Amino acid sequence: MFGDAGHGILMLLAAAAFVYFEKKLISMKIKDEIFNTFFGGRYVVLLMGMFAIYTGFIYNDFYSKSINMFGSSWVNPYKDSLLVSMDKQGVDSGNELSLTFPPEVAFNHDYGPYPFGVDPVWNLAINRLNFLNPMKMKTSIILGISQMAFGIMLSLMNHIGNRSLVDIFFVFIPQCLFLGCIFVYLCLQVIMKWIFFYVKPAYIFGKLYPGSNCAPSLLIGLINMFMVKSRDPTFTHDIGHGKEWVLVNGKNVTYTVYDQCYLQQWYPNQSLVEIILLLIAVVSVPVMLFVKPFYIKWRHGRGLPVDLGHGPDDDHGEFNFGDIMVHQAIHTIEFVLGCVSHTASYLRLWALSLAHAQLSDVLWTMVLRMSLTMGGWGGSAAISILFYFIFSILSVCILILMEGLSAFLHAIRLHWVEFQSKFYGGTGIQFEPFSFTKIIRVYEGLDQ
Repeated sequence: MFGDAGHGILMLLAAAAFVYFEKKLISMKIKDEIFNTFFGGRYVVLLMGMFAIYTGFIYNDFYSKSINMFGSSWVNPYKDSLLVSMDKQGVDSGNELSLTFPPEVAFNHDYGPYPFGVDPVWNLAINRLNFLNPMKMKTSIILGISQMAFGIMLSLMNHIGNRSLVDIFFVFIPQCLFLGCIFVYLCLQVIMKWIFFYVKPAYIFGKLYPGSNCAPSLLIGLINMFMVKSRDPTFTHDIGHGKEWVLVNGKNVTYTVYDQCYLQQWYPNQSLVEIILLLIAVVSVPVMLFVKPFYIKWRHGRGLPVDLGHGPDDDHGEFNFGDIMVHQAIHTIEFVLGCVSHTASYLRLWALSLAHAQLSDVLWTMVLRMSLTMGGWGGSAAISILFYFIFSILSVCILILMEGLSAFLHAIRLHWVEFQSKFYGGTGIQFEPFSFTKIIRVYEGLDQ
């Protein structure tokens, strides 16, 4: 869902009205197809509104503006006289002048990070997209891999229900190892980077971290992991005799930085750990590919019943080892390649949030802010006209209905392909949704 708490509240109120007045609306027997589409999905829209509010608070986005609920960790390090002179100079020259807040002096390290969501000062920053885009991208990856891991855990329930030990030990466990050794490891790196790699120089895992210019690049680091590329064991060397210096814990520390320090190792024995994880992931692929087909062949040779892939209770049909091998190879290749493509597919969450935020900002800048710069009675009339007849209508039609429909379609794709492919086989058995009414009728002998 898009991350805007204000638009999420409107969507939540509309869906809550559908739910509250559902009996009355059903009795009216409205024939409009578009209305019935939204009314039929009222509970989905309700959940979408709730999640839009949640993600809106995470991104601190309320009608494309930020809310200062807990104060800011950033302070203005410049004197008022300098700001006044720059403002006058900007008005005279017709150019908007800007200043950079150095993190070393402008960030209040004692206050720490913003308690929940994004610090509102970033809404005023020129480079806010440079900060928000990586944050939203990494959040999307963490959410996507978490959902895929949950889908794999659901597949365990299928294997237990089918009483298939070979699927548990030689399909489920290798899938967990492959996903965990590469993608869960990437998520752990993201979280550790958020926690430890501060703008302030410090010692991290016993190594000197000179500043944000040496914060590890996770994407290139993952590529180097697959290429088994050699890297220096730390960010800096020649500590105590180098040319550069930083202030760490009140002491001056001199050092010499390695070339491309953001690509070097950032915790002890990182190269060894990544080689082990890569070997485990590589070994898990042939285990998924070969063990189950040869186990089925062994059972068939002994005259035992085997599952030919037609369903959990279907053991009929002619045995063909080649078909079973091809079937298992397709599932293995689909899982391995799907872990990469599905992780990238979850980046659509980031794209949806970015598109919605930019559309909101454009609508605010091009429509409503124009009237706020006008004074007098004309300004009041302009605000009323632009807000009620242009801004509100465009917000509902474009930012809520159109963007909400787009987010809904993307969410369906993520659930059906990226999530359900981890546990749903579709082996010809008709899907029956869970229903208490159905269970009671079967128990009473009214249905089969």
